[in-house]
Amino acid sequence: MKKGLVLATIFALCSTMMVSAKEFNDARWQWFYSNANYTGKVDLNTLSYDPSTDTATAWAVWVRTNGHQDLMSYVIYFKDNSMDVGQYYIYQDGSDAAIVQDDFNGANHVAAPGSGDEALIASVKGLIGRDTKLADYKKQQTDEAQARAEEKAQLEQAQQEARIAQQKEAERKAKHERNRSIIRGIFGI
Repeated sequence: MKKGLVLATIFALCSTMMVSAKEFNDARWQWFYSNANYTGKVDLNTLSYDPSTDTATAWAVWVRTNGHQDLMSYVIYFKDNSMDVGQYYIYQDGSDAAIVQDDFNGANHVAAPGSGDEALIASVKGLIGRDTKLADYKKQQTDEAQARAEEKAQLEQAQQEARIAQQKEAERKAKHERNRSIIRGIFGI
């Protein structure tokens, strides 16, 4: 009887823990960092990257050992390894209602070495393929700049050729007029 009661209690506790953490355990949440106080997971469905600004946006959850789950939005600046924290929601385990909901209004900070924030930046960088996308973007920008430079050079060449053609035509007309004047002078016309 005691064994059955103990097993039922363990089963109930395990079921409760599974339900309370279930919302951040499905396939969209990928682990990126853990320490003694919390585990960080990034939402794969909200990742985005803008190579023109070399920034990414992401949502991450910090599942804390104190029973809170902090869900936060981030803008990540890869050039200086910093991030803006935007909206955040704090949930008590097992609850769908946020006990705190606010906005940091883009409070920027540089990720400390070895921190969860640094791990988040590294994880997002890999997940979005930042290095490849940035290299492709820079190559595209270089190619477009080169194409514009070539187009400009061709336009300048065409304009130069048109000026030369106009100058030659003007010289031909002037020569023709001189010859006509000479002929008129000779024949008294």
